Order: sequence, then structure tokens, then C-alpha cells
Amino acid sequence: MIRLLKINPFNKILAGAVFISVTFSFFLEFFLNIIPCKLCLYQRYLWVFLLLICILNIVKKDKGKLVKIIIILTLFAIISLSFYHSGVELGIFNNIISCISDNNEKANSIEELDFLIREAKNMDCAFAKFKILNLSLSNLSFIYSSSLFLLCLKVYNKNIFK
Repeated sequence: MIRLLKINPFNKILAGAVFISVTFSFFLEFFLNIIPCKLCLYQRYLWVFLLLICILNIVKKDKGKLVKIIIILTLFAIISLSFYHSGVELGIFNNIISCISDNNEKANSIEELDFLIREAKNMDCAFAKFKILNLSLSNLSFIYSSSLFLLCLKVYNKNIFK
């Protein structure tokens, strides 16, 4: 326990920031019922992986470069994916990942077709499902992960690049 108090405070702050991001994504899905598209899910998987690596960085006794490099590379992957996702939402990029639902239900009547249309969830990555300050979640993820990436580069610079 005493050893955890001596750990670089930046590692704890980074883990807390990543935990907030992961918790917020689960909150949106399970409490606000905002269903994520495939690109959002891929970003979430990267955030969860980053959280596990950050926890490893806190509890690991050996302060090697490998964990810090993995953190930086994972943040870069999140930045790249959120940039691509934002570009798909803005119509800059064509989406190469199918975000359409794999629902193979068939309607035998107009009433069944009407029901399927009304109950269909928006799974298309090109449409933002939630916005904060007129920024989609992929835009916010890009800004948030870019900030963490630049901060990590600044803090880990002396440990990695020597």
C-alpha cells in the first residue's frame, strides 16, 4: 500500500482519466440507452485495453519503457480510429466497416414491416447518436485522446526516448 503512494501521480491521473472515459461510455449505453455502432465499440475496446495497461503501469514494480510505449501506441490507435469515425460522420471518408445491423428479419405483411422499421436501432456509424456542445462522441474522443496522447508524450519523454 505504501508503494502505491510513491507512484508517479501522473500514472494515477492517467488511469483515472481513462476510467472516466470507459465509465462514461458504459453509462451512455446502459443508462441512456444509446446503442454504440461498430466503430464506437472498437474505440471502447481500445479504451478498456488502455485502462488495463494503465492499471498494470501503476501496480508493476519494474518501471520499464514497454508499458509506457504500449500506452502511447494505444492512445495513437484511439486517436486514429476516432479521427476516422469523425470523418465518416462528416462525410469526408467512406466507411469501410459495415455498420448496418445484421438483423435478417423478414416482414410478411405491411404491419410487420412497419413494426421492424419503428423498432430498428440506428447502427449506422455515419450518424451521431449523441452530442455534447454540438460535438459527437467520436469528436470528443478524438479531442480527449489527443490531449492524453500529448500529455503522455510530454511526461514519458524523459523515460522512453533516452
